[in-house]
Amino acid sequence: MGVSPKLKWLASGGKNPLDESPALYEAALTAFSEHSFRDASLNDILKAAGMNKGSFYYRFRDKMELYLSLLYRVGMEKIRLFEEHDVSGTSGGFFDEFRNMALLGLLLAKKDARYVVFSRRILQEDPIVREQITACFGDMRSGLLTDMVERAKAAGEFRQDLSTGTTVFVVETLLNHLDTLIPLDWDDASILCAVDQLLDVVRSGVAAK
Repeated sequence: MGVSPKLKWLASGGKNPLDESPALYEAALTAFSEHSFRDASLNDILKAAGMNKGSFYYRFRDKMELYLSLLYRVGMEKIRLFEEHDVSGTSGGFFDEFRNMALLGLLLAKKDARYVVFSRRILQEDPIVREQITACFGDMRSGLLTDMVERAKAAGEFRQDLSTGTTVFVVETLLNHLDTLIPLDWDDASILCAVDQLLDVVRSGVAAK
């Protein structure tokens, strides 16, 4: 995960403090899943983690750095899930890539529902917070989907009359709500069937032929 050296611990070549403080990680993930960045209370997070302010500021510059470090940690968790479940990063086209992304979202939801809630809340954050995220990590998902759609259009997989923006909106909406369609207690075969049905919708629409 490419990151500019804005995080205190990363700039010094150290480890993410959240990897070494499970209590702080749990408290931060819960708080930022339940509240926006602005509304999440740093004092409440530290109280839940049993950490004093001196220890916190030794590790992080401020609440924003904690938030960005959490985002980094969740991103690393996604990479681990890719590797553990052999979700290939290579593909034969857009629909293979979409399937991989959908499966990753489901794996995250099954492992910890807070991952999905946190990811959704990021999309609803104040523009200033979004700017901080982009400055540190780049516009991760929107940029990825735009690249995927543009490659698919160039390869003839998508209609040329639809704008890239419209297609990205449709795909992103499906991904953002996939976990609400599929219960967490479904087995893998049922999940794969539902993902493939969604892919058929993207390919062919819902109108009767």
